[in-house]
Amino acid sequence: MRLLAFLAVLAAFLLVPARAACACSCAPFEPRTAVGDATSVFTGTVTGLRQLPGSPLGPTPPFVVTFSVDQVYRGERQATVEVATNADSASCGYRFTRGARYLVFASDGPMGSGLFSTDPGTGLYSSLCSGNVALRPGSGPLRRGDEAASPEGSGRSLTKELLTVLGRPAPAGSPSEPPASSPTASPTASPAASPAMAPAASPAASPAVSPAAAETGREGGQVWGPVMGGAALLAGAAAVSWLSARLTARRRRTR
Repeated sequence: MRLLAFLAVLAAFLLVPARAACACSCAPFEPRTAVGDATSVFTGTVTGLRQLPGSPLGPTPPFVVTFSVDQVYRGERQATVEVATNADSASCGYRFTRGARYLVFASDGPMGSGLFSTDPGTGLYSSLCSGNVALRPGSGPLRRGDEAASPEGSGRSLTKELLTVLGRPAPAGSPSEPPASSPTASPTASPAASPAMAPAASPAASPAVSPAAAETGREGGQVWGPVMGGAALLAGAAAVSWLSARLTARRRRTR
């Protein structure tokens, strides 16, 4: 009897699916870390859900979710994006609903960096720990209060910090911003077309005194110098003669 009871318990344990025996544990959500670690961050509406084929005795294959993207906060500005996720929350899968809109944090990596047992064949994947937020219907940039009730019951909301880290989005499908265009260089003007600069004034045109005139001035100075000196001597001699005559006249009166 004991052997039969042990075998019954062992059989029941073996029949429990492997995915139910494990649980998904996520670290606390940090907006800056979530955005920095993601390859693509966007808002979009689920337009397609398909589960990959798998073996009944093997692990549950993942889902591939198709989004019609409306706003892109990080990554390529594609109008349609496919993202893989596991089938249930026990294996960290996020339960997306067809027709619902989400803020999606998606990453890339081979086999979802070990998240999947079956290759989903998509370049992007997302999980329960990525930071996804269920949204109300719409298509514009996110605002406070745009979150909806999450089917996973995570209660994640659009906090001011999250919206600040996300920044301003770009509409999906819009071309990437071209590099700043350099100013077009104006054609170089030919020497004939460019305005000629006025030639510098030649020494002949300047009002400088010619050497001949300067020499004449020097000669004039040499001539007039002695003349003026002689005149001064004559004036002095006349003054002395006049004073001498006055003194002589006074002496005569005194006698």
